[in-house]
Amino acid sequence: MNSDYKGRKKWIGLSNAFNGVKAAFQEERNLRIHGVIGFTAIILGLILRISPLEWTALILTIALVITLEMINSSIERVMNYLAPEVHPLIGAIKDIAAGAVLIAAISSIIIGFIIFIPKIMVMF
Repeated sequence: MNSDYKGRKKWIGLSNAFNGVKAAFQEERNLRIHGVIGFTAIILGLILRISPLEWTALILTIALVITLEMINSSIERVMNYLAPEVHPLIGAIKDIAAGAVLIAAISSIIIGFIIFIPKIMVMF
């Protein structure tokens, strides 16, 4: 395998990853909602001039929620493909994946409160 092929293969993989992100945002309503909330949190962070450590927590939290939502969507699609009929085990698998997103989303709200509420309180 020559190095030119390896280089093209890396770009193809990166292109596929970007296509996956694009498709997920286009097709998954909940992902768009999380994206809007994350974008809003970033704007609020810019306005309130949060610290580098707070930025780290904010970005990691946003990334976690969006990543888990994409994994949840992938699991749902695989399960729908493998077992299009209603099955209790498939339902449980989907519920567990959705629960992971819920825990991350609730945690992100708490982290947002920890970061933003003190800064907002100082303004008033």
